[in-house]
Amino acid sequence: MKKKFDPKDMKPVKISKSALKKSTSFDKSGFFTNPEKVAEAIAEALLEGDKEAFFDIIKLHLKYVNKEELSRKSKVPIATIRRIAAGSNFNIHTLFKITEAISKAS
Repeated sequence: MKKKFDPKDMKPVKISKSALKKSTSFDKSGFFTNPEKVAEAIAEALLEGDKEAFFDIIKLHLKYVNKEELSRKSKVPIATIRRIAAGSNFNIHTLFKITEAISKAS
């Protein structure tokens, strides 16, 4: 008979810093420059009510995309987009304009 899994039986494993870095590296720019993936992630964060994730997704997307182009497509002033990218809050109308521009890009 097989013994049931018990986390208490687990022994610590040492991992080198370089191995840990390789295993946790994730190409953020590839994800956050893909409008379709970003739109899906924004929708999922909204549906789950995860405000922190929602703001993080918007900020990271703005980090990797051309802000001038997004400003032009969304009709949101570039200064506003730069403030949002820096972590400032924004109103619902700005949110809709930016998310609409993101979703149309996909």
